Parts: sequence; structure tokens; C-alpha cells
Amino acid sequence: MPTMTRGSAPTVLIADDDPGILQVVSTILQLNGFFAFTCGDGDSALSLFEKVQPRLVILDVRMPGMDGLSVCRRIRSISDVPVVMLTVIDDQKDAAAALEAGADDYVRKPFGADELLARLNAVLRRSRVAVLPSEVIEAGPLVVDGARHMALLDGLELVLTATEFVLLAHLVRNRDRVLTHEQILEAVWGPEYIDSRHMLRVTMSRLRQKVDGSGRRLIETLPRVGYRLLVTNTKKAA
Repeated sequence: MPTMTRGSAPTVLIADDDPGILQVVSTILQLNGFFAFTCGDGDSALSLFEKVQPRLVILDVRMPGMDGLSVCRRIRSISDVPVVMLTVIDDQKDAAAALEAGADDYVRKPFGADELLARLNAVLRRSRVAVLPSEVIEAGPLVVDGARHMALLDGLELVLTATEFVLLAHLVRNRDRVLTHEQILEAVWGPEYIDSRHMLRVTMSRLRQKVDGSGRRLIETLPRVGYRLLVTNTKKAA
């Protein structure tokens, strides 16, 4: 149910089976200019998602019935809307599973208002500023089109999350250059994520599956250093 007058406020969908968490999160959002729809299970989350078309989705990983990971995968099959997962503190397995399911970020419970807002705003910022609206960046078989918010490989559209799109745009813009983990994290996620190498690793793995599915090996890993998008003299495998 909505928690404030909608107006032009960004709409957020929150799904958690804990009524206390729903109340806390929706109150934090309401006090900071968001408009929240809340529900307590995965099926309701999917139904609300179709009805309200939110700008951002917050999902608890562990809900009865359809859990948050399943909901995230379903959303990812039809939308690149930013998704943030709520996980149990220090549960790295849940955190990794959330990113692998297509989430853009996660927040561990219990969390403070400042931490939650910082994570949500960072995700929204990434979804808005991947490339300039008029910018078209090309690197070999890859094209990132800012006006259409579209990435193409060999002329075919890649289905990317908001974070994957920003990451690919950064790699394409810096094609054939070695980028350290820290450089990528600061440019794509923000300075507050400078130590989140696990997030970069999982997101890069998902992106590589989509890009390297062409038969090429475009994204090179440099152990303990970072990554490089290789387009010079890169040929498609036979």
C-alpha cells in the first residue's frame, strides 16, 4: 500500500515479510522524498511491480513462498529497473546470490537510515548517468547508445541491468586500457564502494557471460590488478 501522496516522487516497491522492516524502510523513504508501495511476499511483489512500474525495487532475500531471488530473476527477465536486496548480516552467500540473480546492490540487516539511503541513491545515480543522452560510444563490435539507453554487440541488443550497462559503458569508453579494481569501482559504483571487489567480480562475471557469448573473449581479467576490454585485433572464434 502507498505511504504518502505520490505526486512526482520517485516510486519504490518494497517487499519483506517482516512488517517492522516494511514500516522502517517506508518511513525512511517517505521522509526523504520517495513514494513507497509495500507488500509481504513475492507473488504480491510481482503483481505490484506490473501495476506501479517503480523506479526502484527493494526485496528481502528470504521470504516465504517465492523468495526475493526468484522475484529478482523474474523482474530481470522483463526490466532493467534497479533492484536492491536486503540480506541477513554477514551472510556472504545471500549477498553473492543476490548479485548473481541480477540485483544491483544489497544492504545487510540491521541497517541505518543513512546507509540505506546512500545505497539507494547510488543505485539510482548509476541508472541515470551511464552515458550522456547524446553520446554514442563504439569499440569494435560494441556500441553503447546513450540516447536509446541501449548496448549493441554485432548489431544485436544486449539485455543488461542498469549497473551492467554503466559498467560496459565505462569499459567501452576506456577500451584497450587496463583499469584497476579500484578505478572501476569508483567510476561505476562510487567512492564509497572502493573496497567492494566481490560486487565487481560478480557483476563482471554476469556481464562477461553476455558479451563473450558472441564467441569472442572481449573482457580480459588481469589477476590482482583489474580488467581490460580488448577490441584491437580481436576476432570472433570459428
